[in-house]
Amino acid sequence: MKKIESYKIKEVEVHFKSDFKNGLTEQEAQSRLEKDGKNELEVKKITPWWVILLHSFIEPLQVILMLAAIVSIIAPAAVNNWKVSLHDFVDFIVIMLIVIADAILETVQTVKARKSVDALKSLSKPRAVVLRNGNQKEIAASDLVVGDIVILEAGKYVPAELRIIESVDFMIDESILTGESVPVEKTHNPIKETNMLADMKNIAFMSTFTTAGRAIGVVIKTAKESEIGKISKAINDNDQEQTPLEKKLTKFSYWISCIAGIIGIIVFVSLFATGKSENGAWISYLMVSITLAIGVIPESLAAVVSITLSFSTKRMAKNNVIVKKLSSVETLGSVNVICTDKTGTLTQNKMTVQKVIYNNKIVNAKEYIAENNKLQKDLLLKALVLPNDGVTEGEERIGDPTELALVDYAELMNIDEQKYRKMYQRIHELPFSSERKLMSTLNQVDDKKIIFTKGAIDQLLKVCKKIIIEDKIVPISESHKNEILKSSMNLSSDALRVLAFAYKETNNDLAKEEDLVFIGGVAMIDPVRKEAVWAIEQAKSAGIDVCMITGDHAITALAIARDLGLAFEKSQVISSDELEKMSDEELTDKIVNVRVFARVNPEHKVRIVSCLQNKGFIVSMTGDGVNDAPSLSKAEIGVAMGITGTDVAKQASDVILTDDNFVTIMFGVNEGRNVYQKIKRSITLLMGFNLANVLSILIISLIIKVSPLEATNILFINLIVESCLAIAIGMGPLDNSLMKQKPVVGKNGLLKGLAFSILKIGIVSAVFTVLSFFIGMMATDTVYWAKKITELSAEQSWWQQIKLINSLQQLDDYIITGRTSMFITMVISPLLFAHLIKLSNWKADKKVSLLISKPLINASLIALVLSLAVMFIPLINDKVFKLMGFGTSEGWNANNVWVLFSALGIAFLPFISILLIDIIVFYSYHLSIANWDKNQKLVAELVEIDTKEFHNKKKK
Repeated sequence: MKKIESYKIKEVEVHFKSDFKNGLTEQEAQSRLEKDGKNELEVKKITPWWVILLHSFIEPLQVILMLAAIVSIIAPAAVNNWKVSLHDFVDFIVIMLIVIADAILETVQTVKARKSVDALKSLSKPRAVVLRNGNQKEIAASDLVVGDIVILEAGKYVPAELRIIESVDFMIDESILTGESVPVEKTHNPIKETNMLADMKNIAFMSTFTTAGRAIGVVIKTAKESEIGKISKAINDNDQEQTPLEKKLTKFSYWISCIAGIIGIIVFVSLFATGKSENGAWISYLMVSITLAIGVIPESLAAVVSITLSFSTKRMAKNNVIVKKLSSVETLGSVNVICTDKTGTLTQNKMTVQKVIYNNKIVNAKEYIAENNKLQKDLLLKALVLPNDGVTEGEERIGDPTELALVDYAELMNIDEQKYRKMYQRIHELPFSSERKLMSTLNQVDDKKIIFTKGAIDQLLKVCKKIIIEDKIVPISESHKNEILKSSMNLSSDALRVLAFAYKETNNDLAKEEDLVFIGGVAMIDPVRKEAVWAIEQAKSAGIDVCMITGDHAITALAIARDLGLAFEKSQVISSDELEKMSDEELTDKIVNVRVFARVNPEHKVRIVSCLQNKGFIVSMTGDGVNDAPSLSKAEIGVAMGITGTDVAKQASDVILTDDNFVTIMFGVNEGRNVYQKIKRSITLLMGFNLANVLSILIISLIIKVSPLEATNILFINLIVESCLAIAIGMGPLDNSLMKQKPVVGKNGLLKGLAFSILKIGIVSAVFTVLSFFIGMMATDTVYWAKKITELSAEQSWWQQIKLINSLQQLDDYIITGRTSMFITMVISPLLFAHLIKLSNWKADKKVSLLISKPLINASLIALVLSLAVMFIPLINDKVFKLMGFGTSEGWNANNVWVLFSALGIAFLPFISILLIDIIVFYSYHLSIANWDKNQKLVAELVEIDTKEFHNKKKK
């Protein structure tokens, strides 16, 4: 069956049962509208806020916390013959408040991000001019039906997919669909059947933008049947996968739950095997094991992760990065390949005159402004704006980008194109055509009629008889033409688009392109953003490969890539023709060395992303057009443009840039890397401190057969002290040294690289915590009470006396000084060594950058104040937390006040020990490195310097 683009005009009319002269009747249009539906793209159903909230409660870590909360009620009930008091619900309430707060925080952030995305969408609804019942009328584009006759003119969006049936110099910017940065000329004539969208010259695609001329088209597809509709539907049908952070957190949750269960079982079996055998003793052992298991779980981790991500998303929003999903922040920091669109992201998305050809030489456009060739410059200025339909009014720019570039250049020389056009009225014109590749206008200039012609330099030279050299008009020779063509070829090889200008005085009222005088030419390009060059250099130093994907031709793409410092050889460029010939295996093998993909289709982009993912890369894809949407959805992190981006692209993306700048992506990468490091530092603190708690409680429990701490003590330490510090780490300043490191490739868990730090904190802290407990026990009357009961002689050692504690009844009432001493050490020591965890990435440099974190300092003070309140406020200290109080026999007095100072002194010992260990590790890593390693580093640095110098020379 023939395709629509190959149909003749009459065949199109018959096929769609339309009337090209009068259009559809209102009745027929309404009938088709009811049958086919509105001309609107399908919108993915928005997940209600309450569903997001409920989903937050079933995440693995949250489920574990809720189970821990339930256990916190069951455990004491089992000890007290299943009698439950209000006090037993304290742990449950605290844990559930943490779970609820975290769920609310995640829900609020997700909804806020969604609102930010919605705010970027266009508020105006598109309209269309149609022919119905023989009359032109404007209707909502959503009411268009197949067979409608639509009138198009410059500056309007194409409201549906059209087969053009009439056109006059009609051009469309199809960059959102095909990726081509230059508008394409459309025709109403039949063409050969093709599958390439860029080659369908008689089809106007929905949501593309008309830049010049006018046309009439018949609607052939609407809504989901159009090309943009098909892409939109594919995006909506895609299932959203978990981000790397979500996968790591899920895996981490399973590991923690398994470890907690194993520890609980081991502790219970150990106590049961070595402890008392009386009836009911096993319940006490079960309580200890459950308490230890709960102590392993970092209850505040979910809240820490959410708050850290939320804080980063707010900071990113202020820097033009809107994150639609919290966990996408970390994903952005993990990418090691960025596939980026060219136009608007790496370039300015604005054609700009760079060079000027005059006097048979090439000069810089800025230098030309200062030239004094009065005649030549005056004629060139008129030629820039008179045979030109581009208009700029403030922020509004209408017309072909090439013509707008000429207008902009004229404005740099203080020329107002609108005043010029009023002053020098157009009498006649010869529109641009693809056959002639020229455009001419006849203008009244003072008392003269002058023809101004612009167009392709080779075609223009064919109709020129003279040339302006040094402000004199002389016959043009073959030598002149050869020099001009040579200059043009040199400029074209650098991907500059060359336009030439000529003029002729005439007495006729018609513009004839013959016997013209060559004025000169200009070369223009969509220049690279200067900041993009810096950003790509930063990406390289961060170990991130940047690939440019564009609809432009290979020569243009390579020239831009050279200016960006992205690619220098033809071997680093692959065009769509080569892609079509390659198998997926061949492309996967070659793709690592490719930096530019030119003239690609949407399906090519998806294939490129897939091949990179098959190589094990974490891929970020940037784009703004509908053609980018499938690859945005396919990549681990899709980045859409907020200014030029289509709604479909924004819908498919994970992150939106509100300034369309590649530099902003690198800011997001830096933020993402910092987020991941902050989360890992928080985990180091939480797990290290939890390990210290478990080890110290386990050691003491094995000795005295009861838990030295109450559940409320552990919950306070875990949920207040640890949370304050961990959250503050997440709110700390950015560590820019992370951008000097390569991203970690492959599947890595959250605990990878943290084992040494966690063990260091856990073991060192546990040793001093146990020491603090037994030193505190020296101040209690328990030992002396035991001596009195058992009538022990004074010759027995202190250690032998401690062993007698096992035989005491209601022992937990007699270890209050040891518990208090232990508690003081456990809440004060992390306030100190938490500041060591926030050091900058010490592996990056021999100089350690001490990041002053005000949030961490403030959090330490808050945790200290709360801890002092718990220890010294009556009723709270002794009744709730079972610590030493005031005014009781077990309370503070002149004989035991020294315990306070000894506990504080011991709290400083983990900090000092960990600091000494870090100094030794730092010294061994940087200063004791073997000479062979030093030489290897030096060689690598020299190779990198030589490589940069080589590329800079090639670039010049």
